[in-house]
Amino acid sequence: MNKLRTAYFGLLVVTLGLVSCGNSDEHKVDAKFTEYIQRFQDEAAKHGKNLDLINGGLIVEFADLKDGVAGLCHYEKPIRIEIDKTYWDAISKYADADLMKENLLFHELGHGFLGRKHLNSTLENGDWKSIMCGGDKINDRSWNINYHGVRRAYYVDELFNESTVAPTYSSLQLLADTTGYTNVLYRLNFNTALKADAGWDIKETTDYSTTITTDGKLNFKSKINQSYLVSLDTPTTFSSNFSYELTIENLAGNAADQYGIIFGVIPAGSTANNAPIEYFNISNGKKMFMGNRTCYSFFTELDELKILPAGKNKLKVFKIGSMIYYFINNSYVYCSEIVTTASLNKFGFMVPAQGTVLVDNFIISQPKISGAPTRVKQSQPLQFEITPIGSTTQNTVLNQ
Repeated sequence: MNKLRTAYFGLLVVTLGLVSCGNSDEHKVDAKFTEYIQRFQDEAAKHGKNLDLINGGLIVEFADLKDGVAGLCHYEKPIRIEIDKTYWDAISKYADADLMKENLLFHELGHGFLGRKHLNSTLENGDWKSIMCGGDKINDRSWNINYHGVRRAYYVDELFNESTVAPTYSSLQLLADTTGYTNVLYRLNFNTALKADAGWDIKETTDYSTTITTDGKLNFKSKINQSYLVSLDTPTTFSSNFSYELTIENLAGNAADQYGIIFGVIPAGSTANNAPIEYFNISNGKKMFMGNRTCYSFFTELDELKILPAGKNKLKVFKIGSMIYYFINNSYVYCSEIVTTASLNKFGFMVPAQGTVLVDNFIISQPKISGAPTRVKQSQPLQFEITPIGSTTQNTVLNQ
């Protein structure tokens, strides 16, 4: 975070652009930051900027920052950067720690050595335009950036060149072919309460209840202050392209409660709190989120007018190659690279803590192969897994 913008947190900035009386060539960088400083210098060279941050004047140190701040850049001589120790240790526990740390250091170094200020504009698909987002919040939106895969290359280019052309993935025009997914492997309509037919236990427990509505929907109610992952353990594992969809309703509850679809892998014996599960969530506040539970937080938070609050929303994803394409009520809304690399065997939905969702039209399909018969597996004795998790949203990225 640029020190000149700390007024957002209610801090009194008395003097701007402070210059210390120390040695401008002083170099003091905690060893945990060295790799990221080197990466920034290497990227600067690729983009025609000759910086010597490894031997030149620079101070990067841990601090105890307040007010939800992850990092601060002080315009002193030499440039001094503070990184919140608690936040650094927290993100270190997750699979995307390396990218999050790079993002944080690149942001602060962008302030100090590129003269970049905060930039809170967005791309066509709603993604933040730059990793330099921060400072004063926009509509109380989180600072989460989808800094994975091809997106990293764009964000690094934009950091060193603000005129970088918007990437193709940021268009809301669907560039992938999603036709031909007519080979239905699993279809569940929940028209019966018999496990022998539907693969579902209809039961009342102290923690949750399941019932079938008169119009053939699954009603799942969480009675505890934990979210639930409810997944079908498919006999078939999926490593190639597929589509997965269902309709889901959250009739009541907090407008911020997240609910949606999940797919991925839950290893044997796992609690699923950090299993490689992809999720695509929405809220009745017309927000959408996507991510992977091995990561510190959701990739990004987007406003989505196509969501019907407390109504029946059809959520659908296509996995095509390494990309996931997300649809809400038959409209394309986003794409992102899949994190999970193993063959997938769990497909289901997420229920918010103390929440109730209605689910219907659960369908998993693959592309139709010419000459091959369509396979429909309905009314099969399938096994569902119901797993409480500590949090739906996990964490949010702190201001930089």
